[in-house]
Amino acid sequence: MAASGVVSTGSVSHPKMGLSGELTLVHVIILTSVLAFLFLLDILTTQTILSMGGAELNPLMASVVTTPLMHVILKCGVLMMVIPVALTAEDQVRGSGIVLYVTLIAMYVVVIINNATVLLPHITRAIAG
Repeated sequence: MAASGVVSTGSVSHPKMGLSGELTLVHVIILTSVLAFLFLLDILTTQTILSMGGAELNPLMASVVTTPLMHVILKCGVLMMVIPVALTAEDQVRGSGIVLYVTLIAMYVVVIINNATVLLPHITRAIAG
């Protein structure tokens, strides 16, 4: 029978093979990769919109996105913080790490859809000539 759960060594948790509903190492890798891809899409679409004269709607990000390198650094920092927060949450409440990832992914899907709706008219206009 395979072991399940989260192994805790000191203050750092390490996911193992688990039952459904538990955050496993495979989940961490896949969900972090999905979130990283969405962050990249957010950065690219936001920078494209800004270069076309658009504005950042999030007042907390308005000063950050004006410098693309700062935008990338911030998103990388957030991504690196999500992993230990998700593992710690999972250690406390089974399934909460997955809920954190799914919530962030859903939020960024909405952001990407918003950015795409801003960019789509410009793209179709450029294609149509």
